[in-house]
Amino acid sequence: MKKIKSIITVGILLALLSNYGCDSMEDNFKQYLKEYNYSGKIDSLRVYPGFERVILAWNNPKDQKSKSIKIVYGPDSTVVTYDSLVDSVSIEGLDAGTGYEFIVYTMDAKNNLSVPTSITAFPVSKAFVNALTPPSIIVQAIGADQYITVIGTSNVLMRFAGDIEYTVTGADGFTQSGSVQWPEKAGATQVDLPVAGMGITFLPPGEYTFSYKVSVFPIVGNLVSVDEVWLENTQTVFVQPVVINLMTVPGVVTESNNNSPGAENIDKIIDNNPDTKYLTFNSTAWIVWKMDRAFAATRYTLTSANDDDSRDPRDWTVEGSNDGITWTELDRQTNFPRFPQRKHRITFPMTNRTAYTHYRLNVTANHGSGIFQLADWILYYDSGEE
Repeated sequence: MKKIKSIITVGILLALLSNYGCDSMEDNFKQYLKEYNYSGKIDSLRVYPGFERVILAWNNPKDQKSKSIKIVYGPDSTVVTYDSLVDSVSIEGLDAGTGYEFIVYTMDAKNNLSVPTSITAFPVSKAFVNALTPPSIIVQAIGADQYITVIGTSNVLMRFAGDIEYTVTGADGFTQSGSVQWPEKAGATQVDLPVAGMGITFLPPGEYTFSYKVSVFPIVGNLVSVDEVWLENTQTVFVQPVVINLMTVPGVVTESNNNSPGAENIDKIIDNNPDTKYLTFNSTAWIVWKMDRAFAATRYTLTSANDDDSRDPRDWTVEGSNDGITWTELDRQTNFPRFPQRKHRITFPMTNRTAYTHYRLNVTANHGSGIFQLADWILYYDSGEE
């Protein structure tokens, strides 16, 4: 009888515990009925500054609930929404010139917001652009060419974008305008524009006014702007005469006798070194300097060699040609006296203003020796003499 009562008691206890467990589970379940699994948070939010705008980009979550994007920014909490999961946007009209905080959310179909992600961005403002120092201009000869050199196209606040537009005005109504697009020069701190690109060899000496603008990408912090802006400037430049040793222009020198010793060969006559010389075992000789480009030689120099003044030239002509066949006399010297001393240079002006590719020094007599020698023969172009 006691055994039966014990069984009945255990059964009643189990029943009570069972009812209590069901009630507890139901209470726990009810407290989660109002919970909701919201859309996912974006990842890797980044910013690219532009002119009075920024570009925001990010990685969207992979969940199934995220349907659209909401962005809140600025001191007035401006709101923009996108009805799809875009992963980059351009926010325009940011002209305050200060930092903007951008908060990005995803939203589900019921416009419930995800956990926010934020970033601060600094767009390029007009004030920032106006504070940039425009590049400056100089005109210079580099080798056998003249260049308009634009200096300061890149620095810590800007990066050269590759475009230049210009107008050049000078005396006697001279005006030239043009533009260049050099993407391969992007980022360069200096750009050399060949004057030959204007259709002329050199700018004649004188005062010129350059009005120009240069495209650059501003740099905000360490971020390069996605938008290029133009920096404008006007500058007056005095262009100096261009003087070129034409023997430094790519070319070939030849001579008539082909018998000069190796140490005193024809190459020595154009090396502009009075300590070397050209020597030939003949009293006469012609020397031809042929260039890859045509120049108007306006003067030349002769330099006496180191010994025996009877080998100095006495009678000669300088001639020009563009085919090496037909020659035009440019200067003639007859009964020219012996040079006053050894390694002495004398300049001979010419009225020539015609550009030639070939020039010939034709020595028809020396001062009595059976040997002719000369340390140097140098032709010059001088834009100031045109």
